[in-house]
Amino acid sequence: MHLRRLRQLLCASLLLALLLLWGLLLVTEDARGAWVVSGRFPLAQGRPLWRWCFGGAAPVPSGVDFPSLLASPGAAPRCELGQVLLILVTSAPGNWEQRRVIRRTWGAQDEPAPFHWQAVFLVGQAADAGTASRIRQEQQDFGDILVGNYRDTYRNLTLKVMHGLKWAAERCRPRYMLKTDDDCFVNTDRLPGFLAQLDPVPAGLYAGSVFSQEKRQVIREPSSKWYVSRQDYGPDKYPPYASGIGYVLSLEAAARVLSVAERVRPIPVEDAYVGILAEAAGIQAQASARFAKHNVQWRVCNYRYLMVIHHLSPPQQEAARRSMLQARDACRDSLEVTHWR
Repeated sequence: MHLRRLRQLLCASLLLALLLLWGLLLVTEDARGAWVVSGRFPLAQGRPLWRWCFGGAAPVPSGVDFPSLLASPGAAPRCELGQVLLILVTSAPGNWEQRRVIRRTWGAQDEPAPFHWQAVFLVGQAADAGTASRIRQEQQDFGDILVGNYRDTYRNLTLKVMHGLKWAAERCRPRYMLKTDDDCFVNTDRLPGFLAQLDPVPAGLYAGSVFSQEKRQVIREPSSKWYVSRQDYGPDKYPPYASGIGYVLSLEAAARVLSVAERVRPIPVEDAYVGILAEAAGIQAQASARFAKHNVQWRVCNYRYLMVIHHLSPPQQEAARRSMLQARDACRDSLEVTHWR
């Protein structure tokens, strides 16, 4: 009993010292900028300090803290309610060129679109004040950046996507959402129309390039950027899930996924987490070859079928847009595919 009391006194002293140190850090401008938000998925493992000090059971794992994610200052993009498609593009703060080329290629709407759609970039808190200032200016100039209240790191990609889906589902309410990355090409000449012809909207639609069972192994190596501890996720395999290069969710499916996310502990593998949420919500992933994980020498006529292509450089984005537009007339004799397969 004496040893336990001594340990508790030691912990209390340590916590007091940490609080004093935190207070000193907050008085500096640099510290305020560097600690706006903390990393959500630390790599460190071990017994939590409070359990070492006081014992007791581990806390119940919590889901995504949406109020905190949505608390970011600054103006959010405007969106038209009820449009056919809202494209959510994950982007790092410093990826100026990727965003620029998307705005002038597949993200451009040079002529009135028969089916309304919009692209929005998802960005987190930048690590330095200069980049953060440039992001604010870019948002003012283009109005297409949604900044979330989380530090922009790869292991916070899950929070980035959850923030984007929540904002889109509550503020914009499109019929469909596409999540993709800023190194991907989206066939905006085809995808909105393809989705618009799905009448009625399929219940629980979650479609993309679904990983096979052998590629759904949970990585337990702490040095990997895809590392997930058993504390965060116990099973050794993920349920079926669509690759993060691009997947489509209907508004109804997104709402079900977001509801489950409030009580399912997030993991730092964004696309696998969406698959976990979909399974918990009773939604089955729809596999589709229209989402290409690899960029090869696609022919012009392939652009009448493919909806998302991964891993394009800025010059390749330009070439892909030219092929997309040429496919309108060059391949009229090709069979029009009207299903996901």
